[in-house]
Amino acid sequence: MKVGVFHWAFDFIGGGEKVAFDIAEVFGRKEVYTLFSSATDPEGRGIKAVDISYLLPRWGKLLGKFTKRKRGFEYWLWEMIDVRELDNFDVIITSGVTPRAIIAPEDVVHVNYCHSVPRWLWDLWHFRWKNTKKSLFIFWSAELLRALDVVADTRVDYYVVNSELIQRRPWHYLKRDSVIIYPSIRTKKYYFKEFGDFILHIGRIDKEKQVFPVIKACEKLGTKLVLIGNKGNDRETYEYLQKNNGRVIDYRGVVSEEEKRELLATCKAVVYNPISEDFGIVPTEAFASGKPVIVNNTGFPPVLIRKGDFVKKDGAIEVRKTGMITNGTAEMIATAIKLLDSFEWNNKELIAFARSFDFEVFKQKMQDYVTDVQKQFSEMQHT
Repeated sequence: MKVGVFHWAFDFIGGGEKVAFDIAEVFGRKEVYTLFSSATDPEGRGIKAVDISYLLPRWGKLLGKFTKRKRGFEYWLWEMIDVRELDNFDVIITSGVTPRAIIAPEDVVHVNYCHSVPRWLWDLWHFRWKNTKKSLFIFWSAELLRALDVVADTRVDYYVVNSELIQRRPWHYLKRDSVIIYPSIRTKKYYFKEFGDFILHIGRIDKEKQVFPVIKACEKLGTKLVLIGNKGNDRETYEYLQKNNGRVIDYRGVVSEEEKRELLATCKAVVYNPISEDFGIVPTEAFASGKPVIVNNTGFPPVLIRKGDFVKKDGAIEVRKTGMITNGTAEMIATAIKLLDSFEWNNKELIAFARSFDFEVFKQKMQDYVTDVQKQFSEMQHT
């Protein structure tokens, strides 16, 4: 069975990009096809993101100069990609929103690994639109892109989603069924050293990541906060970090995987505070390092935390053996951080819990599922 892997962009290496590389490894591929970007697998597996924009007509390449800055408009470009010009695939697996627009040959199965429906068009629409002061241009642009998204959806034969939360979204907005296969980490690469004296935050400085309440909570307590991750779209918070880097705040930007794992091994806990996060690989990395996680009560992170045994309800904070769930405000995050020392966190239990997210589990489930749907598809072709 020959499988081709397609991911919408490698403008940076985040959770979705790492999953795309993982899928390529599962099916023995050394390339992930993409548009107007390229990258090398940070895990050192020899897998590369290959730019296939050379398959586009000249005017398509010119259009790409605009869409590279606005990736949501690339539905049209992926429609132009004929996968037969790359290889004789039995299955294509697309990752990300816009590659779903690929029109596969009728004898090729199209599976999409869905990290989410395009959130600014669907579940975060009102949040994003209000941030543009209800722009008329943004409104009509979203109407157009929703129509394109619905059309692209019809070209996907089967959906895999990354969590129970995401499973609801394709059903709710597109009326599509799916199976859940969690993203993975290599749990053996993570380790526990100690419950240290600092709080760790991992992630881009984006508005949706809600980093500022984490900063204010630690400043209120005088507890050291180490932050790692790219500059994102939250300019005010990024500038605040630049101006206030010092005794309490330690913003390090992008760090190596080795430094990240060392910080996880030596922090007291991880605070992860995004709004309605699709999955969030950070909590699983924390568990693999034997550390509890403080999250807010939106998205998948609280679902993940609640997979741990219940300990107690302390006011508005729910305490589990895997961490704590707050309302995401600076005040509640500060309260949760103070509560950390009131409980004995079992690093061995947390590490054991993380093993269900190991790469070998992901590999087996992906192989089994794709083999099964390809067989179903093949049988339909011969009836």
